[in-house]
Amino acid sequence: MRQTADRLFTPLGGTSIRDIGLGKNGAHAPRALIVYVAHVIPYYVAGKLEKAPMLNEHSMYWETAEMVRQLNERGLVVDFYDVHCTEPIAWESYVVAFVQNDRLAECPPKLPIKKVFYCTENYWAFQNLAELQRLEAFHARTGIWVRPERQTRVSFSDEHADFLTSFGTAFQQRLYSERPQKHLLNISVAQQPTHVTKDVSRARRNFLWLGSGGAILKGVDLAVEAFRQMPEATLYIAGAIEREPRLWQWLKPLLAQHPNIVYLGWVDVTSAEFVKLANSCIGQIYPSASEGGPGAVAQLLHFGLLPIVTQSAAVRGAALGWEITSPDPAVIIAGIQRHTREVMALTDTELRERSAACQEFATAYHTRPAYATSFADLLDRLAL
Repeated sequence: MRQTADRLFTPLGGTSIRDIGLGKNGAHAPRALIVYVAHVIPYYVAGKLEKAPMLNEHSMYWETAEMVRQLNERGLVVDFYDVHCTEPIAWESYVVAFVQNDRLAECPPKLPIKKVFYCTENYWAFQNLAELQRLEAFHARTGIWVRPERQTRVSFSDEHADFLTSFGTAFQQRLYSERPQKHLLNISVAQQPTHVTKDVSRARRNFLWLGSGGAILKGVDLAVEAFRQMPEATLYIAGAIEREPRLWQWLKPLLAQHPNIVYLGWVDVTSAEFVKLANSCIGQIYPSASEGGPGAVAQLLHFGLLPIVTQSAAVRGAALGWEITSPDPAVIIAGIQRHTREVMALTDTELRERSAACQEFATAYHTRPAYATSFADLLDRLAL
């Protein structure tokens, strides 16, 4: 393992990391291929996973290391290709492949390899169109065109897979091929906080939007449009919107005009400051146009934040709160306002009960152990 680690620390993206677990399992062990995001794998192989600077920025980073760990524990040697790596793949070397991009289409169909499309998104055509439609709607309201940030790769891996994994709901799966068997994975979270009883009398008017890049796809503008008309409620925005300068030029002046909209910028969800903030809120707003099961929503369920989400966000815990089925931005804005007021109208007892239900759901389905169990179940189905 040390020999492998010594040659791993190359620039992120576009690399492959071979022979993980070779020292433990031997040269004659069966091999597994993973094609996914390789950012933290060098740290994992070096025994320094917790030092990976991006480990807590997204649930996928820890999950990639857990995939490798479980495969090694089952006696397989792993070759890990970054999702942007263009190196040729010797498909005949593997007994199983977990592929997040389009490269399953390269696999010769007659090879006896078990093929898993590791699906983390909505169908590519749906997502790309959904983002462009949101950008067009934003321009119609504001006169500002914003650069698309979440256009995803074209992929037909689902048509070649034996299994298709997902993190979201049936909405996420509906456009994918019916060919592969489906397997639901549980999203992990970076922070599994100690669950506390929320002071709902203070939290009942506070709501949170938490998101990453592609903020218009994820509906931050719709949340802002809703709350600028509801001065009785407060919206906290946690995400680096200033990284998207054309969106920021619209949002920044609105913050001065509407003191009930509070911009936090990028946040570390494991920090004491964020824990305090999340525990002071009662609801989360996530009107995304396309997701494969959002980790941000999963994280906030641990803090007992009732979800107000769109159907296209594919949130498994949507029934804990409110789901807006229409893709029309005007309907979504009105829905956010209506459901926010419904939350604020609930009694303290009702809010405590619903908040506790969110925490219970998160404990059952959105932890690192929950992901590990669901991935182990997949390996069992693959007879590995």
